[in-house]
Amino acid sequence: MYDEQGQLHSGSLMDYAIPRAAHFPMFTTDQTVTTTPHNPLGAKGIGEAATIGSTPTIANAVIDALEPFGVRHLDIPMRPEKVWRAMSA
Repeated sequence: MYDEQGQLHSGSLMDYAIPRAAHFPMFTTDQTVTTTPHNPLGAKGIGEAATIGSTPTIANAVIDALEPFGVRHLDIPMRPEKVWRAMSA
C-alpha cells in the first residue's frame, strides 16, 4: 500500500500485524486415531477440507453487500482499500 506521496508502506511482512508464536496461549496437542474400514490403508481425508469453502463464502458475502453500489465482481484479496474503491466507482 502506498500513501498520498507514493511512499511504500507495505514493503515487507514486518509491516503487517502477523501473530507470532509468543502471542498464542499454550495448548496441548493430541490425536485420535480411528481407522476406516473402507480402504486397505485405513486412511481418511485430511481436516483442511472444511476450510476450502470459507474463502469463496466470505468473498460472495462481500459482493452481496456491495450490490447496492453496483459491484458485481471483486478479486480477492479484498483489502479495505480495494472495497472502498469499488464502492466509490
